[in-house]
Amino acid sequence: MALPNILIDAGVLVRKLIPNRFTKVSGPTLYDVVLRIDSLESLSTTGWEIMLGPRANDAQPQIPNKNDISGVVVTIIGSYNRGKTFLLNTLFNIELSSGNLVHTEGLSITAGRNDADHIVFIDTAGSDTAIIEDKLDCRKATEALLKETALNLCTFAIIVVNRLRASDQSYIRQVLTHPEVSKPSKRVYIVHNLMDVEAVEDAEKVIDTEVKSIFKAELKKFKVGMGPNATDVNYYHSTNRGKDIRHFIFAKSNTPAAAVWNQQSIIGIMNSLTVATELRRNLDIVNEAMQFINTKLPQLFATTHNQDNSVRDNSEQQLQVVKHATKPFIVLSDRKELENLDENPHELELSPTLLYDARYFLGINSMDSGKWQPNYNLYETDEEIIAIVELSGFQRSDAHVCIIEEAIVIEGWRTDLKQSIPNAITDCSNIPFDHFKLQIPLKCKIDCAKTKMECDNGFYKIACPKKKYTTVLLE
Repeated sequence: MALPNILIDAGVLVRKLIPNRFTKVSGPTLYDVVLRIDSLESLSTTGWEIMLGPRANDAQPQIPNKNDISGVVVTIIGSYNRGKTFLLNTLFNIELSSGNLVHTEGLSITAGRNDADHIVFIDTAGSDTAIIEDKLDCRKATEALLKETALNLCTFAIIVVNRLRASDQSYIRQVLTHPEVSKPSKRVYIVHNLMDVEAVEDAEKVIDTEVKSIFKAELKKFKVGMGPNATDVNYYHSTNRGKDIRHFIFAKSNTPAAAVWNQQSIIGIMNSLTVATELRRNLDIVNEAMQFINTKLPQLFATTHNQDNSVRDNSEQQLQVVKHATKPFIVLSDRKELENLDENPHELELSPTLLYDARYFLGINSMDSGKWQPNYNLYETDEEIIAIVELSGFQRSDAHVCIIEEAIVIEGWRTDLKQSIPNAITDCSNIPFDHFKLQIPLKCKIDCAKTKMECDNGFYKIACPKKKYTTVLLE
């Protein structure tokens, strides 16, 4: 069910199946549709190609009712070479060697098979190969955009780690604190891919020292199926920043440890995704990805100049990507009708103010409607929602707070701290400055008139009473 819908979204299924004009992903692959977002620089000319996997030819050439097609979207993320594609291979029970699978840069989309046909997986497979220095910033920005897009699209985020490293802990923390993942509707699983562990006792030692000790996770169990065919699934549960996390264990294939853990982890993950019917949504993945990317492009690119040396302000011009009129490419809107995409390149320059964290996450997301966003925590009681926003170095007059029924909007300006130090040379600059705008979505309506705010030691505490409703009987 999911595959035809994704192909419609990609422009492959219209009134009939037209995959011949699309490039096929070469070699063994699990992917059905690949948005080859290999570089932001490609938008200057050809843009990003839409490629197809081998299953596209098997799709039925009729248009299903899109109102009846829904599913959950699962993003598989993790540091490079942690086994993300191995996990897809295992979940689909397909005998392809992970080492020989094609890893295509960009967003790779896979529709579920058989009983999992309401599940769509997104992989952000990329490259960790060396690159010439003047291309490094573009790669960082492209990777950040891919991660932001994948997290925005997903219902479930599955983080894949091997033997836990400090870099993995940092990665997990950045995912969990990401505004998209912090939403109550998002679910987070961590897959511990212990690909070097063979013995059951060795797996237990790793679980004790990493899963139970570091994450403070507890063993849990749920039953899949009914009657004599029911299966018990063991997993671990932890809580981090108010988010419930399920931990699933995998060991090296065809070993005693794998016999204990792998199959029940597969059953546990797939069952959890399948039964989450309340989290299903429309599967317009390609169009939604483009819509999200369009919200980021004005902040990614700096002001450039036209050929006559007049100023071209990309933020005012509202750069947008669209599907090309006749070619299987995603291009800038002013190149939609071009026959030769290599001609007349659109001049683009990455913004010099892009900010990143250690894992290339929050920089792009922090620039929604502004240069950056402050950190915040959100708490809830039976009576109210409380937001605490970190705004150190601000006077009360520097930030403006607007309360609406379903959101808190804070906007302000921080002066560059360097201005207070005459003749200074910057060696390190991690404190953001310039204009910011933060919008905090709330899960229920609040009583704006009764909302109160107080400032203390650089923290804004905003207490929002929940809106109460009364019932009136009319006779």
